[in-house]
This record gives sequence, C-alpha cells and structure tokens, in this order.
Amino acid sequence: MISVTPARDYGNVVGQGWPGVVAPAPGELLSSWLHRLAMANGIPPQYFGRVLDVAVGDWSAKLDRDLPGRILKLLVERTRLPAEDIDGLTLISDPLARLRLRQITGSVDARTSTARVNRLQYCPACLEEDRAPFFRRGWSLATRVSCFRHGCRLRDHCPACGGGIAPARQSRLLPQHFCVWCDADLRKPTLPAEYDVQRLERLIDDLLRMHVAGHGGHGKTSLPATLGAACFTFNGEPTPISRLPHRVRYVLFRQLTNGMMPLQKRSEHPAIDLWTRIALAAPKHSDLVASLSAEITSQITPRAKARSRHPDLAGLQLALIRLHSNRRASLVTAMPANL
Repeated sequence: MISVTPARDYGNVVGQGWPGVVAPAPGELLSSWLHRLAMANGIPPQYFGRVLDVAVGDWSAKLDRDLPGRILKLLVERTRLPAEDIDGLTLISDPLARLRLRQITGSVDARTSTARVNRLQYCPACLEEDRAPFFRRGWSLATRVSCFRHGCRLRDHCPACGGGIAPARQSRLLPQHFCVWCDADLRKPTLPAEYDVQRLERLIDDLLRMHVAGHGGHGKTSLPATLGAACFTFNGEPTPISRLPHRVRYVLFRQLTNGMMPLQKRSEHPAIDLWTRIALAAPKHSDLVASLSAEITSQITPRAKARSRHPDLAGLQLALIRLHSNRRASLVTAMPANL
C-alpha cells in the first residue's frame, strides 16, 4: 500500500469545495462519515484531522460528541451538504448519552501504548453487505451486543490481532473494514447471539425508543440514567456498562436472562430492581405489559409519584401498551430507526 500525507496547500488547490463528497448513509455515525469523506479526497483518516484543524489521535470520536461551529461551517462549505444533515450524525444533546460506549485505554500497536482509543463495535455481516462499509450510531449503545438484522454477535476488536477499532488512526488509503494495526479484514463472521440475549436487547431497545419519543421520566429518574448508574463487577472494580468490553457485556446479558445479577448499587436509583424486571420480562417479550406494567404502575400514584425513588415509567408503560397493540409479527417499530 502507498502511504499518503496531505499537501500543505490542499485547501488552495481544491478551492471552496472538496472534489470528493460522499452522502451520509442512513444511521451513520459522524466519525464514520468523516473517514469516508477523507478517503474520497485521497487523504488517510489519520491526517484528515489536520485539514479540519483538530487534534490528532482519535480526533473524529471527539467530534461525535462535540462538533464546534467552525468545523460544522467548514464541512458545509466544502461538501455543500445541509448543516442539519451533518449535525444529525453526531451524538450531541444525546438523551442516551449515559449508555453510549466510552473511550478506553488502547494501543498504538494494539498491545503496549497507553493512547486513548475510541471503543467501537460493529457487525461483520453488515460491513460485508455495505457497498462502502460504515459504522452505525446504534452500535455505539452499550446495551447492544448483537445485530438485529443478522442475529449475530457484535465485535469491538480485530479478529486477528485483538486491537481496538480505531479508523481515525488509519495512515493509509484503506477502507474502514481493515484493521489499522495489522491490516486484517474485520469482517470475519461472529457467532449467532443466543435467543434470550436477543430478546433482552430488543426489550431494552423498545424501552429506550419510548424514552427518546418522550414517554418516560427525565433527569435522574430517566431510564438511560437509571440503567447507566448501575455498576457491574469487572476486574474487581465497579464499572458502568458503558465501559465494559463487548465480551463482558454479552456474558452479562446472558447472566441477566438466567436470573443472575452481578450488580453493585452505587446510587439511590433502584437500578438493580429495574435491570431485574427488564431481564425477567425479556424471554416473554410479548407479555411485557402484563409482567412489568402491573407492578410498576400500581406503585406510582398521583400522591406518591413526587416522593417515589423509583423511575417514573408509568407513561412509558402506557406507550408500550399502544406499541404492542399495533404490532403484528415484527419486533421492530415504526419509530425512529437509528438510536
């Protein structure tokens, strides 16, 4: 492969607009689109941060969560895409922020460095189907451990060298489905996800969709905040789910559906009880209202709601009743497709 660095006068050469412009794919993450945009203009992603005048390293992961106005303006000017289309790829003002995967200590050579590497997970089957492989916003949720489309497990590391997924560090003109550390193809198939694990995922996904649609509590008692506040034991330390690797989260979901609960309660939120109720309801997803609503809504009355320490999920359950009454065979709702 040929190593390429951008010319210093690149902006002067191409003028106001960049020669290569790619349209964002449905549900694509901003960093993923920026990597494809860099490739379209003949610049390895590692150096594209300089074009945008942002720091090196995992520059694009930072833009996912904080896109400065000057960079948004530059992208609009150079790509001629609407500002709202670009801004819509970010995770800014994200109601599910507590459940998004966090950065971890990674490795420049996948083993020895302490550089920060963004934790990304992906479905190999989806990347195999993509004409131009891209990373989805939905994959950034810690509550996702399998692909709803293919039923296989997700992956957050290279199947060859075990290195983290860090497309922003790619120093050559290679698509995103190649490992930045060893050049291996990331699309090696993964094992199918177990039935009960998939049911738990879909149930949580439905609950989060209701939350995003405005049905449910806010602030400290919101569903994402409650779930995100719970700590699981990992390497002997209490760790929120957003900082757990995929393999640990998958085992955790399997344990939850089997009635095991390796949780540590670290706040006043009744996170353990909520995780338990959701996990026990998952194998009988269609009976969600009967198993959850009767218990939760009966405890929340107009007089007790203000002083209750439990999440205010009454509106969530009513919305879920309507959701299930309108469903036929599919578990996928007609609500916004990409979380």
